[in-house]
Amino acid sequence: MPPKDEPMKKLPGSTRERALAAGKVVLGLGRAGVQRLVRRSLGDERALGELLASELDRMKGLAMKIGQIVSYMEIGLPEETQAILTRLQHGVEPLAPELVVAELEAQLGAPVQKLFDRFDLKPVAAASIGQVHRASFRGREVAVKVRYPGIADAIDADIRQLSVIARVASLATAVDGPALVRELKERIREECDYRLEAAHQLLFARILGSDPVLTVPAVVEERSAEGVLTTAWHDGVALNAIGDARVAATDRIVLAFAKLPWSTLFGHGLLHADPHPGNFLVAAGQQLVVLDFGCVKRFDADRVEAFRALFRCVLDGRRGEVMSRASDVGLVGEGGRVDPDELWALLRFVLAPYLVPRFRFERSWWRSELRHFKRPTSTMRHMPFPPDWLWIQRTFIGMHAVLIGLGVEASLADIARDALGGAAAQGVIGASPPAAPGSSSST
Repeated sequence: MPPKDEPMKKLPGSTRERALAAGKVVLGLGRAGVQRLVRRSLGDERALGELLASELDRMKGLAMKIGQIVSYMEIGLPEETQAILTRLQHGVEPLAPELVVAELEAQLGAPVQKLFDRFDLKPVAAASIGQVHRASFRGREVAVKVRYPGIADAIDADIRQLSVIARVASLATAVDGPALVRELKERIREECDYRLEAAHQLLFARILGSDPVLTVPAVVEERSAEGVLTTAWHDGVALNAIGDARVAATDRIVLAFAKLPWSTLFGHGLLHADPHPGNFLVAAGQQLVVLDFGCVKRFDADRVEAFRALFRCVLDGRRGEVMSRASDVGLVGEGGRVDPDELWALLRFVLAPYLVPRFRFERSWWRSELRHFKRPTSTMRHMPFPPDWLWIQRTFIGMHAVLIGLGVEASLADIARDALGGAAAQGVIGASPPAAPGSSSST
């Protein structure tokens, strides 16, 4: 691993390199479990966090994405370890500047000095697929995201390992592991195409254009390509920074953050499925800037309406309908081996913040609920877990984990009711991806 003050010269891309790095992570997680059992010192927890953060940051791709999720999800890691992992939300190990500039110039077809008035070689973030540099273009400040050279090969190597694990794991459950891996591969490979991300960003900008709080940075199409995405620059602080010194005005930020998946899923068949705090910026005037549209899941109208019926069933307390509604979305297999009471409890856990007038996001609630579903006798292993439910569950549970980290109390029931009570999904964006900027087709 290179020293902290020396940028990486390349990503570990071969299957062997990825496997060795993944082995270090697995060993580190094993140490985490031992530390919790023997109550090791705070210094041990910090050392473990440094090991995990460094390896996942160096691997980038799918490995770093998993680390980002772990950084804000309560999964049992020591608190100090998890705190250190939050650096993965922005990354600290960038690629060498000469490699970034070479990729930028190859993508846009001109020297960097001609492409931008100013281009800062030091990145402001080194994320999982690419890194972000601040620049100036035609007199305005912009953010330039440049894809890592070789990232597609690194992701393919990770997916190959994950596919083997999924096939074995599926033998003892009702989950179609290979199908989940295919879904994951499709989404993360989409994230490598910044033209598609630009199209999604333009689409969300249109959808959220009249929202008083949510803001989407403008895309600079003249300086964007398959491996480069240039957008307007926004100053502000990361979403998780508001948890330390909350004021009444931040309530509107919390409500906007919670409203985003409800309004776009049930109004437009679109889900921004990567809710980690590094993807949101709190800007001046109490605006919540959504920074990243790489991980967007599209649903057709029939699927949206099936999920709408299931969520309405839970919010209305119609316990007797849950098996039927869950079957419609694929959460109950033909054998019906999922216990109805456990299924009802799981769905009420996912939707708990919307079942009461005001909800307090506390770790004690989160931990007690998760312990319930981890029992050896749980029938949740018989749940088929359709691939598109992966993104629903990741988005909503991930969003709730972020709110737990902020320690907020909020009234969210109306957000859910308004979204579920809206018009049928007539304006849903279909399964086909939107056209990239400059394409002749339309969305």
